[in-house]
Amino acid sequence: MPRRLRVAIYAPHFAEYSYRLAAALARHCDVRLVLNRKDANQQWNLSWIPASTPFDARIRDLSLRRFGAIGLPKSFLDILAFRPDVVHCHECPEYFTAGLMELLRLTSLPRVLTVHDAIPHSEGGSGTNSSEEALRGRMRAGATHVTVHGERCVSDFRRASPDYKGEITSSMHGVLMVPPDDVAPLQPTAGRILFFGRMWAYKGLDVFLDAIDKLAQRGVPHQAIVAGRGPEMARLGTRMAGMPTIETIDAYISPEDTGSLFQSAEVVALPYKDASQSGVLASAYGNRRPVVASATGGIPDVVDDGVNGLLVPPGDAAALADALERVLTSRSLAATLAEGARQTAAGSLNWDHIADGLFSTYRRLAA
Repeated sequence: MPRRLRVAIYAPHFAEYSYRLAAALARHCDVRLVLNRKDANQQWNLSWIPASTPFDARIRDLSLRRFGAIGLPKSFLDILAFRPDVVHCHECPEYFTAGLMELLRLTSLPRVLTVHDAIPHSEGGSGTNSSEEALRGRMRAGATHVTVHGERCVSDFRRASPDYKGEITSSMHGVLMVPPDDVAPLQPTAGRILFFGRMWAYKGLDVFLDAIDKLAQRGVPHQAIVAGRGPEMARLGTRMAGMPTIETIDAYISPEDTGSLFQSAEVVALPYKDASQSGVLASAYGNRRPVVASATGGIPDVVDDGVNGLLVPPGDAAALADALERVLTSRSLAATLAEGARQTAAGSLNWDHIADGLFSTYRRLAA
């Protein structure tokens, strides 16, 4: 019987993404997943990992201070001691992954790099200063294979990194914040719109507020929740305080509360000015909620207009308000889009489906 392929996933960031991918890959191959304790507890919840998993999980304290002197080399050893056939990393502007990628370049191991932002966001994204740009360049130079989230992102990556000679393939961003099987999902609150995530300028919070103003002027019943942290909360805080239909949550939001926010919304707004792909979009679909989103970057690779959401031009507050009004005032449309979101989560954004494609890539690279 041939030996099973061995895949190591190094994930100082993107903990839930990596956990769900590892669990799906374990149907095909042996997997070791290395997580960063602090990141995992902030972005997800380590207590949700079952005592028994179908893969080997290692949780390290990764920091350039305090425990980093111990945790960082141990995390590298976790990868090398596993004797993997393929190593899979995420692009993120930090030294952990860049250091590992450069170490692995001394070996013949295939190195897969998932690039979440093929082109850095216009404001507040990764790779927007010289230090982050240098780290991004080091990681891409060290990759033997790159995956991005959507066919449009393949083109963006080629434009951003024309010197990269390796293979680039699309592998979709799987669903996140999926409610546990033993927890009954919440019913949506009529008229509730969720704007969620890191509050950077490229997310289009100002466009969203203009659209909410238009809904209020038209007398469309609604309640908007703006939840997350970032500089736009401070810049636009006074304006939002004067808008009676907006509730702001400018604080850390636990994974449990995040799931409740998505499930209580009737629609999730993503008025991004630019984007590659979106974890917020994956979370909306994971909770069976439709979206109204900007037709930018790789978002149209996931959002099928009129099927699982509605697409609007980036920066167009009037079009955003029109689309939100359509969802909020038509039960049949809202039900159709919610069902489309559920089907997308079960189909192209299903982790088993994603893992099947990646395993084929791993096997080809290892051969």
